[in-house]
Amino acid sequence: MLTQLAKFSPLYEVAIWDAEADVRATFSLADKYDLGGPLGAFQRVEFRLSVKSPAPPEAVARLCLHAERACHASQTFRHPVPTTLTVDLNGAALEISSSEELS
Repeated sequence: MLTQLAKFSPLYEVAIWDAEADVRATFSLADKYDLGGPLGAFQRVEFRLSVKSPAPPEAVARLCLHAERACHASQTFRHPVPTTLTVDLNGAALEISSSEELS
């Protein structure tokens, strides 16, 4: 999101003196350790921006909203997309399915 913040700051005429992003996620480890709990997907993701700017708060807010809309990571969490896994083993395709049991 920081890249988008920097990219769009001239558009909004918002000077950015400093900016930091902190991303935190909540998830269960139950499925990871085969404990029969919820899947290991994130249950919550929080993006926290800390911005230092002389610009008015309203202008910074508009910029941050635009940066969030343009952020691929943030939008992927908001609108999940199908994912696939393909594996090459020693140069050849390895046939696997998501129902394979791990031992």
